[in-house]
Amino acid sequence: MAHADGPGDDLYHQYFERTGDAFLIIEGDRFVDCNEATVRLLRYRTRNELLQVHPAGLSPELQSDGRDSREKADEMMAIARERGSHRFEWDHQRADGEIFPVEVLLTAVPRGDGVILHVVWRDLTERRRLESDLRQAQKMEALGRLSSGIAHDFNNLLVAINGHAELLVSDLADRPEEQSCAEEILRAGNRAADLVGQLLAFSRKQVLRPRTIDLGDVVADMAGIMRRLLGDGVVTEVDIVDRPLWVLVDPGQVSQVVLNLAANARDAMAGHGHFSLLAGCVTVDEHTPGLREPLPAGTYAALTARDDGQGIDDGDLPRIFEPFFTTKAAGRGTGLGLATVYGIVRQSGGSIGVVSDPGVGTSFTIYLPVAPAPAVEAEETPAAQTAPLASPSSVLLVEDEAATGRLVRVMLERAGFAVTVVPSGEQALVALAAPGARFDLLLTDIVMPGIDGLELVRRVRAQQYTLPTLLTSGYPAEFLAQQGAVPGDFDLIQKPFSSHDLVRRVREALARG
Repeated sequence: MAHADGPGDDLYHQYFERTGDAFLIIEGDRFVDCNEATVRLLRYRTRNELLQVHPAGLSPELQSDGRDSREKADEMMAIARERGSHRFEWDHQRADGEIFPVEVLLTAVPRGDGVILHVVWRDLTERRRLESDLRQAQKMEALGRLSSGIAHDFNNLLVAINGHAELLVSDLADRPEEQSCAEEILRAGNRAADLVGQLLAFSRKQVLRPRTIDLGDVVADMAGIMRRLLGDGVVTEVDIVDRPLWVLVDPGQVSQVVLNLAANARDAMAGHGHFSLLAGCVTVDEHTPGLREPLPAGTYAALTARDDGQGIDDGDLPRIFEPFFTTKAAGRGTGLGLATVYGIVRQSGGSIGVVSDPGVGTSFTIYLPVAPAPAVEAEETPAAQTAPLASPSSVLLVEDEAATGRLVRVMLERAGFAVTVVPSGEQALVALAAPGARFDLLLTDIVMPGIDGLELVRRVRAQQYTLPTLLTSGYPAEFLAQQGAVPGDFDLIQKPFSSHDLVRRVREALARG
């Protein structure tokens, strides 16, 4: 810079040197001065070393829009000289070759018979990263809402499809050919229910039944199944470093995570390679590699699955947890495996770290909050587990969908229950108040016109009816939580359900009475 000519110039010189933004001076077509922030930003050793580089050497050959950097730079400077200033975004190149984005402000300053350009660069790397993270989070949330809505509609349809198919299988025992057709319908319906469950897992809206378990127990229990899934061509290692490893999770869902990671590794290795599964305690901080969702720094239970397969291309890595995204050939996968893993882990309060090197392999690490050790509970006696229920038991079924109401009635009556069906909460209250009415269980859908299931339960309890309740819905857990306060002993059976599951849950509710 030119020497200061007065107090104002001296003040500006201090600002020029001390500001955190990169400041430079262009005279003609050369940088003639810069501050130390510029040297740090471009990773040069000294200011003199940087100023010896032609301006063209501080930019890649082409900008992100495909234009030649020299040609576009001349245009930007000409605009600044004409207008007095010009603000735009630019790709620069550090001394080590890394290309990064900056916001540029060019200001034309008269000097003598000419004009110099005052340049300010502001590094946009972190802002671009945050914007990308926000777009990804918004996209995943939108996909989650879509998945949740689809799942609800399919669940209601599958109640009728699977339920009637199940009844047909039972009724056609003496007609094996027709029974075989009904079994195929039921199998297809069950596969559809599994896909709906995966959609709900991705959207983090499935009903979880968490309890405190040792993560090492899950890994040990799954080792045999996992080895069979991977096949003889894959060398599999399982290592549980820390025991016990307490986490608060749904055990079935964690097992699903392990199987999905193993299946993903199997496909990446094309049936041959090395796979390892490691469980232990780790420390998470800002340096934890590949973490998809930030976690508070601290100690976590970690489950790491590594393979030496083909790896994941950088362009595909941001999308691997999106539902229906797959790089497999048509017909080789639904694209829901990793989406399911993502949903289960996020709903369990954890996060996922992914590190992949194309041609070398991939590592997925599941981070779950460590839970306190569970209290030791007395085991139920065999007599308590098998205590007979009063029979026949009377069920008041509240269901606004007539077809579903008829089906559930048949399911329960075949199991020996007496069932009264009403289509609304208002009529349920009338039935309960009728002279001589006696019901042993209230089985009600949650989302109904007028008095919904939750409000019905509250009114029933306010009127001091002491019958057990079992709620049912095709809506996901998050939607249900938004409907208001849920009774403390809230018990839900999620649609679609089989006749066996329905009868079992009804009997359990009656036993808790």
